[in-house]
Amino acid sequence: MRWNCGVATLAWVFGAAAAVLTPMRQHMFGDVAAAEMHALDMPNAWNAEALFPANIHRAATQALESWITAQDAFSRKHILNNFASSSDGNGDARAGAICASPSRKHPDYYYAWTRDSALVVLEVIAWLDNNKLDYMLKDELKQRLDDYVEFTRHLQGLKNLKYGLGEAKFHMDGTAFRAPWCNAQTDGPALRARAILAYTQHVIKQANGDTTRAHELFALVRTDLDYVTKVWMHLGNCDIWEESRGMHFYTLLAQKTALEEGARMAHTLDVDNSVAHVYERAAQEIAHKLPEFWDVDHGYIVATLNKTGGIQTKNSNLDAQVLLAALHHGTPKLLTSRAVAATVNRLVHVFDRLYVVNHVQRTKIDGQWVDVAAAVGRYPEDVYDGDGSRGGNPWSLLTSSVAEYHYRLAVHMGNGPLAQYLVQVGDTYMARVAR
Repeated sequence: MRWNCGVATLAWVFGAAAAVLTPMRQHMFGDVAAAEMHALDMPNAWNAEALFPANIHRAATQALESWITAQDAFSRKHILNNFASSSDGNGDARAGAICASPSRKHPDYYYAWTRDSALVVLEVIAWLDNNKLDYMLKDELKQRLDDYVEFTRHLQGLKNLKYGLGEAKFHMDGTAFRAPWCNAQTDGPALRARAILAYTQHVIKQANGDTTRAHELFALVRTDLDYVTKVWMHLGNCDIWEESRGMHFYTLLAQKTALEEGARMAHTLDVDNSVAHVYERAAQEIAHKLPEFWDVDHGYIVATLNKTGGIQTKNSNLDAQVLLAALHHGTPKLLTSRAVAATVNRLVHVFDRLYVVNHVQRTKIDGQWVDVAAAVGRYPEDVYDGDGSRGGNPWSLLTSSVAEYHYRLAVHMGNGPLAQYLVQVGDTYMARVAR
């Protein structure tokens, strides 16, 4: 019952900042791709004023920009600190393991979660494309990534795991976690495949035509994706909050994206065509399943279908993990769809009323008054507080994800008034986190 409170929090910093700094491309809001959400029953035109708060003032003061820059540097430093390496002298951790948090009690998150580690690795790989990055740091990052690859090879070779590759987490020394837990979590192998595929792409670019290392990496990818093709349709798997069993939007979208990327890499490396065909077919089958998550009556994408267990109080099925799915795995069409916009809108309105902290609508950052938007949590019925069940609360990770969502919408809108407005709205969520 947790989400990475340490290393994963930096994802929004780089995603949001990159979106603002990336040259914006002209793109109109479109329907969700037919292969993903063809059955959505949404209005033909969506109204920005109805979906987003009115009277937003510019929050991106110099103070906020300075805070983002400082947080970026802080996050980069601490994400690397959460990697175990052979040079650390840390006897209780195997090189390549990435801890969710160094905290070992209240709460104890000192474990290597497959999902969280992969999300972190995807972020670190993106740093390698920064031409301004110091060469020594690049060498350090490559060593960390190579360690992660070997840690993955080790985990894939573990025997007698009850849930096989679907085991959610491991001890930092690479041994199996045997205590009761919410397993299997089948988004983990898909995300790990995506992480190693991204590293494979980088290796190919640097290899001057030699694909030996790329083929070695793809062998690890195949282990995970072959597993995904066998289990994606199973009911009873756990969601990313480790609370609900069923079929989950986040998990399916992660699996679909990983299979599609794996098929493309199989073609790139000229692997047996049957491999790509199996992955492509499984991805298409998942695509046909995704439209079922649109709830016509409630007007948003639900998190879980066919519930078979877990918490019984989550009646709304409205959950911020749907937004995370769109940000982590969605195509531009899905991210800019009316379905995701409607879901985000509903989340924001529910949490705006739910949390007392949202009564505060302005704050000072370095002496300057700025508007702040609603702080966002996981789902309305949440009772988890990070170390117990005394009541749900806003999460900085999720509030900043709403900021990232608006920034990424702006990227697709060009340089017009709506894009500027979306950036301003994103700034108010970032300011909420900064306060």
